[in-house]
Amino acid sequence: MAEKKIIMREQKVKSKIRRLKIRKLGAVPKTKKQKVSIVIPVYKPEMEVFAKVKKMIKKQTIKAEIVEMWNNPEAVSMNKGIKKANGRIVVTLAQDCVPQNKYWLQKLIKPLEKKEIAVSVSDLYLSEDYWKKYPLLTKILTLKERAVRRPTMDARACAFRKKDLLNIGLFSEDPKVIAIDADLKIKLKKMGRIHHPNVVVEHLHPLNNQKEIRVLYNYAEANGKLLKNGLIKESIWKYFLRATPVLGLLPVFYVFPFKRYPHWFPLYVLFSPLQHIIYLAGFWKGFLFDKESIRNIEVLEKNKTI
Repeated sequence: MAEKKIIMREQKVKSKIRRLKIRKLGAVPKTKKQKVSIVIPVYKPEMEVFAKVKKMIKKQTIKAEIVEMWNNPEAVSMNKGIKKANGRIVVTLAQDCVPQNKYWLQKLIKPLEKKEIAVSVSDLYLSEDYWKKYPLLTKILTLKERAVRRPTMDARACAFRKKDLLNIGLFSEDPKVIAIDADLKIKLKKMGRIHHPNVVVEHLHPLNNQKEIRVLYNYAEANGKLLKNGLIKESIWKYFLRATPVLGLLPVFYVFPFKRYPHWFPLYVLFSPLQHIIYLAGFWKGFLFDKESIRNIEVLEKNKTI
């Protein structure tokens, strides 16, 4: 009888330890078994980061089919991958977005069990180890990414139902479209809610000063195009404020992570006019003109020579 009590006590202790471990890792929801495909559009990847992406996918608690589509404009690669995917659930994942832990996929797709959820979106984070590798100017320009960011919808790490994507016509393959997920977001919002399940991918984009300036420029150009085409419906004034000479410096200062990096602020102020000029040039080019994105031109021209 005494031995039975000891065994029961040990089992209770083990059970409590298991519960504490789960709490520490974060609640991992039970997910219905369903086939999942992860579509990765690949173009000139940094192979070390890309290897990390695939390694973390293999560590996930839910096994998924990996569909790699190489050397196309991003939207073309994603659409080809989605059509090829065998899963009922499709996750689009950028080549430089590394899932933060092995429960990422399980938590990301769980919300899609509810009919009212149309898309489940990951948060983005730039790890300190990777950030430290950047040259000084790039470090300063990416300081705001050192906090977890929550995009409304970002195709870099989202989960969808495949049938929903096919029904709305997939991503726009128009070479002039830079923000390929904006049009898709509007269509999906008509089908259901956008959900953020508190999962993170580390966005380890390989950058030097020239590449980061191009990223900032492309982002600003995309905002200009989105506003021009009526694809941004909320807080329009914020976009125009940022694109206003001199006044546009206010949002640049607003996003600075004062609590974490107060010692970087003097250098940040020094280079803030550069950020402002890049944004002005990109935004008004996108708003006033209708040009193809640099990446799409580069990829399409390369494919012509193959």
